[in-house]
Amino acid sequence: MQDLNSAMYFVKVVVHGSFTAASQALGVPKSTISDKVAELERALGVTLLTRTTRKLKLTDVGEEFFRKAENGISQLQAAGEEASHSQAAPTGVLRITAPAEVSIIESVMSAISEYRRKFPAVALELDFSDRQVDLVAEGYDIAIRAGELPDSSLIAKRIAFGRFVLVASPTYLKQAPKLSHPKDLVRHDCIRFMPQTPSGEWDLQTKKGKTAQVKVSTGISANSFLAIKSLAVMGNGVALLPNMICKQEISEKKLVQVLPDWSTPDDPVHLVYPPQRFSSPKVREMIPLLEKSVRELMAVPVEGNLRPRGEPCIP
Repeated sequence: MQDLNSAMYFVKVVVHGSFTAASQALGVPKSTISDKVAELERALGVTLLTRTTRKLKLTDVGEEFFRKAENGISQLQAAGEEASHSQAAPTGVLRITAPAEVSIIESVMSAISEYRRKFPAVALELDFSDRQVDLVAEGYDIAIRAGELPDSSLIAKRIAFGRFVLVASPTYLKQAPKLSHPKDLVRHDCIRFMPQTPSGEWDLQTKKGKTAQVKVSTGISANSFLAIKSLAVMGNGVALLPNMICKQEISEKKLVQVLPDWSTPDDPVHLVYPPQRFSSPKVREMIPLLEKSVRELMAVPVEGNLRPRGEPCIP
């Protein structure tokens, strides 16, 4: 019978990228972890890792073993946590990842503050990044994700919808050409988000189903919505921004929503988490707080939709 501790040490080495990092994370001597992984390889009769002085690399069989072992160990740990703590108050470390946008961060901070007041025994680790975090491999409990989600075994709870709207400052609009239809955008200075529209085209639609694709004239491009919003407020042109990011500036009349009947199609926003994590009290208690904060931010409440395993989701 295989030693589950050896398999667990192997998984931690792969996740953390080295024997040293795994040793530090687990509080176990590096020599112990190395010996256990070597014992596992001997028991299996295969090489799982190739070792050099600089890095570790999984063999083909090692990759396959890691995928299955990581999932099995994760489920075993979740089962133990569920059995031991199903009636207990949340404890441990709760790890959350979300997009690195100011409005999202502020929304998450609201939920975090309320959570900490209720459950001070839980340590919180927050990652704000636009990279696609692998929740299972990197040990995250919850992610906030926008857009359609590809297939995965993770669970996604739809909590809101967002869209991009056209905005400009009153100062810009006073001296700019008339703007009554998307085709008029070709005569305007437009501020473009580079990763969003590499072709330079904006795809817009109305609620009644009319569509328009406009190749905009771009004087300034940026890879930050915050920068684009600032440029728009300062009168540099028309911007296509997520409604949640410019909501305050519109209410303060620093920006005006132009062509209000036109926007991008609605994008769903989800809370995403591994199936086994939901059994943990620390995760269960956080989900409704995040859901409430993000819905208030998006200002477009929807009925939550829990996707079972196997339906589209993102890691």
